[in-house]
Amino acid sequence: MVAVLSISASCTGSQAGGDSRQVDGDAVTGKAAAAKVLAVLEAFSLCQGEVGVAELARKAGLPKSTTHRMLGFLCDEGFVRTAAGRYELTVKVARLSSSGTDVDPGLYDRVLPYLTDLHETVKHPVLLVVRAGGVARVVKRVCGSRTAGFASHLGDTLPLHCTAAGKLLLAHAGIQAEQDLELHRYTDLTITDRAQLQRELVSARAGGIAADVNEWRLGVTSLAVALRGWGAVPAVITVVGPSVRVDVRAVAPQLRRLAHHATLGLRDSPLRSVAT
Repeated sequence: MVAVLSISASCTGSQAGGDSRQVDGDAVTGKAAAAKVLAVLEAFSLCQGEVGVAELARKAGLPKSTTHRMLGFLCDEGFVRTAAGRYELTVKVARLSSSGTDVDPGLYDRVLPYLTDLHETVKHPVLLVVRAGGVARVVKRVCGSRTAGFASHLGDTLPLHCTAAGKLLLAHAGIQAEQDLELHRYTDLTITDRAQLQRELVSARAGGIAADVNEWRLGVTSLAVALRGWGAVPAVITVVGPSVRVDVRAVAPQLRRLAHHATLGLRDSPLRSVAT
């Protein structure tokens, strides 16, 4: 990782034929720096959405000053983004994790034409979202020039329990994933009662669609449907926009039709679930 190399750049000044003890010391220093970066990255998986330095430091088991320094390197390399003193992982991390056991990385490009068609119809940002541990991660975003700022402000990670995409992914993730989730309150409308959340998840699983209105961000509404056909749900398509402009009853059938056509078009693509 380039970020790790940058951290230990000051340790690369040993000359050929120099003191071997200096080389050994450099290796130890570089290893320690890499361990700190990885600790911060792992701490994100224990949090939901945007998070502050203090919480990350606590989860990583590092001093706040060290955590802040590691976050600076990760931001410089594009793995983390920051706004108003809060931090979140970027889609760059999702792309790195798309190999192995996650969603087939080819899905992102294959589904893009369907996302574009939906955006042209509803005129709101359209996102492709997958589950990544305790959060939902945006891996594709389609929006126009007028909605780009709004979509970017939402960031690359979404909480599972109070966004349409998150609830739909959680509904198909199994009981343990739901029980392990911390129900953080974002607005007065955020679901923090597990019995109520369970009812929402049952409804989402049965109806194949989920919605949230002002649950995560005041003034933001989203709807989501799953790309079906592979057993577990590997990804969902969500429409998001200002609550005053998103007509849920009008968008829902358009979203369902698009997901149906996308599923048919991608049926021959072997996808693997991220719900692990």
